[in-house]
Amino acid sequence: MLISLNWLREYVDISATPAQLAEDLTMLGLNVESLEHRPNPFDALRIGRVLTCERHPNADKLSVCTVDIGEDAPRHIVCGAPNVRAGLEVAVIPAGASLPDGTEIKKGKLRGELSEGMICSEIELGLGEDASGIMELDFDVPAGTPLSAKFGEEDWLLDIEVTPNRPDQLGVLGVAREVAALYDTPLRLPATALRAGGETSLAPVPVTVEDSAGCPRYIARRLTGVTVGPSPEWLQARLLALGLRPINNVVDITNYVLFETGHPLHAFDAARLAGGEIRVRRARQGERLVTLDEKTLELCAEDLVIADARDPVALAGVMGGDASKVTDSTRELVLESAVFDPRSVRGARRRYDLSTDSSYRFERGTAFSTAALASARATQLFVELAGAVAADRPDDVAAAAPPTRTVALRPARANALLGTTLTAEDMAALLARFGLEARVAGDALETAIPDTRPDLELEVDLIEEVARLHGYNAVPRENRVRNTLYGARSEDERRVERLHRALTRLGCREVLTSTFMDPRQLDLLRVPADDPRRRTVTVLNPLVSFNETLRTSLLPGLLDVLRTNFHRGQEELRLYQLGRVYLARDGEALPDEPLRLAVLLTGHAAPAHYSLPAAPTTLADLRGLALALAEDAGLILDVDYGAADPCYVPGASFQLKAQGSVLGQGGLLRASVLGDLKPKREVYVLEIDRPLAGALRQARYAPLPAFPAAGRDLALLVPDGVAWEQVESLLRRAGGKLLEDLALFDIYRGKGLPEGRASYAVRLSFRSAEGTLTDKQVDKVQQRILGELNKALKVELRS
Repeated sequence: MLISLNWLREYVDISATPAQLAEDLTMLGLNVESLEHRPNPFDALRIGRVLTCERHPNADKLSVCTVDIGEDAPRHIVCGAPNVRAGLEVAVIPAGASLPDGTEIKKGKLRGELSEGMICSEIELGLGEDASGIMELDFDVPAGTPLSAKFGEEDWLLDIEVTPNRPDQLGVLGVAREVAALYDTPLRLPATALRAGGETSLAPVPVTVEDSAGCPRYIARRLTGVTVGPSPEWLQARLLALGLRPINNVVDITNYVLFETGHPLHAFDAARLAGGEIRVRRARQGERLVTLDEKTLELCAEDLVIADARDPVALAGVMGGDASKVTDSTRELVLESAVFDPRSVRGARRRYDLSTDSSYRFERGTAFSTAALASARATQLFVELAGAVAADRPDDVAAAAPPTRTVALRPARANALLGTTLTAEDMAALLARFGLEARVAGDALETAIPDTRPDLELEVDLIEEVARLHGYNAVPRENRVRNTLYGARSEDERRVERLHRALTRLGCREVLTSTFMDPRQLDLLRVPADDPRRRTVTVLNPLVSFNETLRTSLLPGLLDVLRTNFHRGQEELRLYQLGRVYLARDGEALPDEPLRLAVLLTGHAAPAHYSLPAAPTTLADLRGLALALAEDAGLILDVDYGAADPCYVPGASFQLKAQGSVLGQGGLLRASVLGDLKPKREVYVLEIDRPLAGALRQARYAPLPAFPAAGRDLALLVPDGVAWEQVESLLRRAGGKLLEDLALFDIYRGKGLPEGRASYAVRLSFRSAEGTLTDKQVDKVQQRILGELNKALKVELRS
């Protein structure tokens, strides 16, 4: 929420510097996220007088003017506005200076004629929408007077974080109340009294509220004799400070009061309301409304609308309709100030994807009292600035007013929690500065809560108000309540932490993706119809229509991250996500939420180096990563090739098994899964369904070997169709305790080998902790290994 310091000072005296105010407000609980100095945007502009105006000799639609801007000689300026003429008072930006939007004006020739500046229109200065001609001024001041003397002002903007439970702070007046309490200074409320002749005995607008739950209060006031035109400079300056472009006095007044009081308003052209009446009702299924931004909405029965005698004219609390909007010819207004049910407004905003300043405030809740204040304040401004005459009384339709709420505060309890020694009178005085009336009732303070403070419900809320104003820094450091309990990580939490560390060591980066997914992504991944991942959970109020289900796999989210990185030119990726998926359970209200791990690899397996070329990632790298994770978890995995999901390329995928149970799968993704992405390298994915399987192992000390190793190199003839993983697994099992390590260092296929065979060169390392191995001992183990290989896999020793 942007707050103008100049605007704030209209309601409360502030002697602190802007920086000190920001610090004090933050310590009060209004977190000031930034403080920005705004110099006057019109400092560089000058008020000038057109001395001569002649047609451009080389262009029919241009004029060559001489303009006095208070310098020794007039400036030559080429202008294309049709309304430029001699004697006109205008706003001039000299060459070398910049417009408020940052556009620099340069000296040069236009169609052969020298131009030393620019005569400005409203739209170029951000003071209106009129771009048809230059802005005609009538200040009658000396030429050369800075435009900042009439428009704009130096200011400071405070960007305040407003929490959802404090809707009262969504206006300058609400923040001014906090500042007045902070510095214990009076609050000046905006004027609401009408000048003499500003009201008359007009008949009030007939209002019918058919849904009092959706609209507990509706105030409509008739205003006649309205003259639509530009707003005065001070009002335009207030809106410009917040980044709002002035439109006309009617629109500007409603915007001004919204940001002043925090309460939204809407003005209808009374002549365009059928039957001259207002009805607040639910929409009829299929009714249509064209909004102010010219979108056509097909309404549903859940929508709360403002209607005339025939049709809807506004979507309540969100946006007005085009059919009843104010135009230059409007002479009579109906001013709306209402209280709408936050849930109704929130539902309509989501259904039609319409987010406005009004809906933002109505969704957080508005107060009965503020609705009346905003209506009276806007009426006063319409009378003063638009020449309006107001009905002497509004039509105020309200359900029962909110009951007066009281909350008891026990001073003894507050002092016990805060460590203070404040008396009941001290606390009552502090609460009074916030506008909270407190009276002593026994050992407590009975505190009346205004309807503008929905956040105050419990005793601890009032204790917080006392602490805010007493000052958090004034709370004693020595807290008499001490906590001697210490938390400890559970076994699963330690496993998760260890898994994160292992993945980081392997060069992977963690990503976090949405818990929602588009169910059509399961079709893209070729997930079978009977797969558990098809048991989706659909949410009732999705943020966007295509992400309406909770994820049943981490893979769609990883592919979204892949797509984003590819579009930004990043194709060297090693990503992982450890998170929960959500699988619906028959007959159960809540889904199953198992933990899953997904890893995505693409690009090179290792960075390029001058000594050897960078190798692309392969299926072997993916398998190695899976086995490294298993080793860290104390698991022995079997790799079963060719049994993974249809989303993987046949022959380039595997399943991971431990003691016959499937733990996960991985492989090369099909091109069809990647859609329109055309990566330079293949994309590999590893999915593990039970990432916390395995026991937590403690690091144990092992002494360095005391005896030498014995090495043997074997050339094995391996039949086609037998995977190296099968050979390796059998080697380790048959080698027993004496086989310390093994490595595959060459594969040969071709001339000199039997048909259907490949030669695998394997280096075996044997070692005993009890003594130096003899050749006879090693030969015995080697013969056992060769026998097991031949018996199980038909693998022979190459002669």
